[in-house]
Amino acid sequence: MRKIFLKRFNEKGSGIVESMLVLIVISILVVVVMDRYETVVEEAKKVALKSELNNIRQSILVFKIKNSRYPESLKELVTARFIVPYKDDVITAKYLEPYSLDKDKNILDPFDMPYAYERTTGRVWSIKKGFENR
Repeated sequence: MRKIFLKRFNEKGSGIVESMLVLIVISILVVVVMDRYETVVEEAKKVALKSELNNIRQSILVFKIKNSRYPESLKELVTARFIVPYKDDVITAKYLEPYSLDKDKNILDPFDMPYAYERTTGRVWSIKKGFENR
């Protein structure tokens, strides 16, 4: 039996067939893993979007309370500062420290798209298709 296996293993072309089988199995594994990876990344972006929208909305609310108006744009949340007394000290901070900005200081969502903002109502949302109502 062992001689038959060794004889077959040493036949011409058997190395190519075995190599092709290994490549096919590896390719299938890569496709499955990549599909799962993309799903996990998409879910992480959805969670991050929800969190960032909550942070932006809270910053808009603080801005409205402090200034009796909504910010002119989301850029104003990134550039404007406020002063708050805390115990025996005074704290100066920005209304919002965003995760990512483009070159024009527009706040970007996890999908690298700028947020939409309506200054008359203070409403902010993602312009990514399928996430407009979050």
